[in-house]
Amino acid sequence: MTATETGKKGYVYIIGAGPGDPELLTVKARRVLLEADVILYDDLVSLELVDQFRGQKIYTGKRKDSHHFEQEEINREIVRHALQGKIVARLKGGDPFVFGRGGEEIDEMRKNGVRYEIIPGITAAYGASAYTEIPLTMRKISSSVAFCTGHPVSSIQVPDADTLVYYMVASTVHDVLDAVAARGRSPETRVAVVQNATRYNQQVFTGTLDEFRRRQRAVYSPALLIIGDNISRFIADNWYSKKRKVLVTGGEEKRYSSRECVTLNVPCRQVEGADLELLRRSFDDIRSYSMLLFQNKFAVKYFFKYLFEGGRDVRHLAHNRICTTGQAAASELQQYGVIPDLTLDSEGCGDIIALFREHGITGESILLPGSNLHDEFLVGGLQSLGNRVTPLCVYRHGAQELEQSIDFDFIDEIFFASPSCVRNFSTMFAAIPVRITVTCADHPTGEEYRKVFG
Repeated sequence: MTATETGKKGYVYIIGAGPGDPELLTVKARRVLLEADVILYDDLVSLELVDQFRGQKIYTGKRKDSHHFEQEEINREIVRHALQGKIVARLKGGDPFVFGRGGEEIDEMRKNGVRYEIIPGITAAYGASAYTEIPLTMRKISSSVAFCTGHPVSSIQVPDADTLVYYMVASTVHDVLDAVAARGRSPETRVAVVQNATRYNQQVFTGTLDEFRRRQRAVYSPALLIIGDNISRFIADNWYSKKRKVLVTGGEEKRYSSRECVTLNVPCRQVEGADLELLRRSFDDIRSYSMLLFQNKFAVKYFFKYLFEGGRDVRHLAHNRICTTGQAAASELQQYGVIPDLTLDSEGCGDIIALFREHGITGESILLPGSNLHDEFLVGGLQSLGNRVTPLCVYRHGAQELEQSIDFDFIDEIFFASPSCVRNFSTMFAAIPVRITVTCADHPTGEEYRKVFG
């Protein structure tokens, strides 16, 4: 029974999910998430964690070249659900009050008279420190530590502390290092970049301040920069790096010892989740839509998958104006020989609505392929401009995060629990790298694996 059904007022929990490892979630956070009606979660919160809870999931992250919410939109969405009497969990990577914009969100709760509480989480610096064996303080070496961000470049801070930790440095790492050097730090000061801290695909790069300033190595988000003489020269052989990384389907991760392995659990279910009947009707009636609007590459991928499976090709869309938001969707369209009529460079649904207004797009009949959880804010905004908007489910919510979340370069073994797990996995991934060990629960599962993946 939801909070709305019991007549209770809404309540908001602003929760720190920790740095990435789902098991670093606090006991209190887990209890609250089990009760939540709605869970709004960020990019750095893994689908593996979110998938454990029953509440409606709303992805509010900021992944590159994919639709996301602006902070103001997130605030409105939290308030909207709370005022409907729901228990709302706002789930944020790390800790809400360490570069997590938790303060902005509680300001919005206060303005709207919404009751709330804060549940802290393990911040990325603590997680990275523990999982790389880089102590943030160390007797006789480091007695002070400072947390900073790599943004904005024009005002990078360099505190007078023994250990410096910089968050959000994927695009500014060299700017930070230059600022630190300009403050007089020795060129031989130890430096470490930690990517994907506490996750199965964690990577650590080390060297001296001078060496890193001369490197051109790309740094990928999420990334943390640690500077200080407490950085060990042997962290490449830390306790976490020695564990075998196993991707497990079917929820059977307990068969692997946590002392020996890091398990990544993939839900054993069909991820496409399209409304096949509505798809068929939409394809049959495609001329009634003047525009197709694709927000991300997954909407494109699954839309064309079903178009082709229905015996049609791109000629079927000859009478439709095709619009994309972001280059990722436009690039995916080109894989099917389609160049969009209009590509909008947007940073969220607020931007999309503003760009439609700027381009005078009104009176259109828009088909909006996407997940089963369509964006009500976007649909309402486009309708307010005089457009008719029809959301079309072509994939299940979460499929895009799952596809993007698995980096096979870091996987040592894949375990399939059943034949259906093999089939559902193949809907996302066409091949499995040869170097990866594949283990099957029984003979029928093994037969299905050989049939599907050869």
